[in-house]
Amino acid sequence: MLPTHGAVTSIFHLANSMRHTSHQDVRAWVHAAGDRSSFLAAAIDHRPAAEFLIDASLVVQEAAITPSPRLKALSRQADRPTLVAIARLLLEISPPPWLPFAVDGQVRYEFIPWSDLQGLAWLRPELDQLLVDTACELLQHSDSVALGLGRAAELTVFAALDNLHASPVHVSEISDRFGYDIETVRGSARRWEVKGCTKKTSGSFHLSRNEFEKCKRYPDEWRLVQVVFSPGALTADFLTRSHILAIRELFSGELIDLAPSETGTFYWETSARISPQESAWVPSLLKAPSDFRLPSIDKLGQQALQMRSMSQKDQQQTSARATFSSP
Repeated sequence: MLPTHGAVTSIFHLANSMRHTSHQDVRAWVHAAGDRSSFLAAAIDHRPAAEFLIDASLVVQEAAITPSPRLKALSRQADRPTLVAIARLLLEISPPPWLPFAVDGQVRYEFIPWSDLQGLAWLRPELDQLLVDTACELLQHSDSVALGLGRAAELTVFAALDNLHASPVHVSEISDRFGYDIETVRGSARRWEVKGCTKKTSGSFHLSRNEFEKCKRYPDEWRLVQVVFSPGALTADFLTRSHILAIRELFSGELIDLAPSETGTFYWETSARISPQESAWVPSLLKAPSDFRLPSIDKLGQQALQMRSMSQKDQQQTSARATFSSP
């Protein structure tokens, strides 16, 4: 959602309407937001913004409509700092597709569609700094998000296998040399490579050469599992089973058929991007337990970054000791 003045104002009124009154459903919530004292509040269609806040997990639908702490903090007063802060939140959660191309240390307006630029004009003079800051944060955050999704997926599959009493071992936390993430002692599939994604990015995944080699070496035991999370999982304070849209599997034979054989003009390096046909996927029998709960994607990403940093440090120390002991 582009942070136009109308969108930002709508979100403020939706947040403000929850500040002192509990709403049982979306219809009552939207009606309350439009029933404000200002003419602008009454003139805006608040439903699109309400649906966006739900999809982004900035509000939760339980016994009542409840705002997240981040949204509640922006519901006190409709002054300019609050509206600009809401605009910053929208840019962070739903960055426009042109942002990476339009910002390279400075804003290049020729890459911003005219209609979008007109919608953002109310943010001047803060607009340039907002776009630069958001682009920088997205660049720094992208690696953490990808790692967070991957770790969330692994923990989901681990919990599902543990729930089936398959005695899973999270081998990727020991080393990335296994060529898969989880190993079990029961069942036909015993070597599980796990990929995490959202619905938007579920069409393809990266596969390392080591993972592909293990797929070929253990064709009957190796299985790729993809856990598809809802968009709201990216901003949720914690993850539950409700954030999992699907768990599906790709058999080793399908994957081997997708990859071309090495020739004089093609050879594997560290990884490849694989895009299977939708029909190649099969629904998994794995299910997250009913009490399944994980930290946020952001926290899981930070954990994964720390684990990767420790692993790299251990590898460097091992290499240094080997070099020192060499004759």
